[in-house]
Amino acid sequence: MIPSSTGLIQWPSLSVILCVGIISSVALLFARLHKRPCVAPTSTSHHASPEVKPTSYPPVERMDDFDWKTKEPVKLRPFKPKYNLTMSIQDATVNEIVEMDKNYLDRITLRKNLIEQYPDQVSAAEASAKPAIDEFYTWLVGTYLPTRFPLMFELRYGNEKSQLLHSNVTGTDYPLEPDMSSVVTLRLMGGLVDDDFLFLLPSEDGDGYTLKAFVTCFPNGFDTAKKLNLKLRDIHKPVPQYKEKLEKSMDRYLDRLKTGKFIKRANARVRCERQLVHRLPKTGAILFSFQTYLYPLPEIKSEGLGEALAEAIDGLKQGNVPGFHFYKRAAVWGESAKAYLRG
Repeated sequence: MIPSSTGLIQWPSLSVILCVGIISSVALLFARLHKRPCVAPTSTSHHASPEVKPTSYPPVERMDDFDWKTKEPVKLRPFKPKYNLTMSIQDATVNEIVEMDKNYLDRITLRKNLIEQYPDQVSAAEASAKPAIDEFYTWLVGTYLPTRFPLMFELRYGNEKSQLLHSNVTGTDYPLEPDMSSVVTLRLMGGLVDDDFLFLLPSEDGDGYTLKAFVTCFPNGFDTAKKLNLKLRDIHKPVPQYKEKLEKSMDRYLDRLKTGKFIKRANARVRCERQLVHRLPKTGAILFSFQTYLYPLPEIKSEGLGEALAEAIDGLKQGNVPGFHFYKRAAVWGESAKAYLRG
């Protein structure tokens, strides 16, 4: 299992992860890794760039002047004095599926290293998930990235006039067609964007949704590889009162989630993730993606939010699920963090 710190999370240091979720149909991609995470750069001739092909996704807004090197990371500050376990969903758009900021290159370099070092832990896939994996990958590299971030990614013609996606950040080329191996495709995605992806398919018995594929470089407190082929409810068994508070409402919501609908959610936990869920237009799979953000406590304190975060730490045991205080191990790091925030 990959240590949750991976050099990034070290308690009782002054770093805290805050996560907000953008949900857009959760499709869990789980695949074994056994090839290079990226296609090696190739010589290209691109007298005329290929055009982005139409897809079943909503139109993506272009950001022609976007400079990732100067973009600050998204600031997530969902502090509340009491933590109540709810779905906490908000409407989102297709433009929010992937966020870019000045940490992109460092994070992608780290992700590629993790994929190479821990291949079986960070990705895996069942055969039934291949159509969903292929659908999302094809749209991500062929439409979303070159449209949303044209200064970072562009479509080119490679050798023998084959089309590819070229990263102007890393100099890497990515095929527009998914690999025959779902594991390879997952590794390509995992080293291309700073998001983890989970693919959920309807359970074979018709009851709920099951994780069938994933690529997760930054899980927190669990080994995603051990969750493969588990239902959503079983994955969340360790979560206090998930069954009583969220199980039925979550399954019902995913059943009703329509293509083209995007939702996001925010958590007032010490570790938060930017989560996005949507239903894939062709396969109907649910894709759950999340991006992990790390904020040093001095930054939170300098914004005048030290007391708010300290109250939120106490609030883990004052809401409708007091067990979250233990679940988040607040007894270990909470007092030292509060002392700093209030000092």
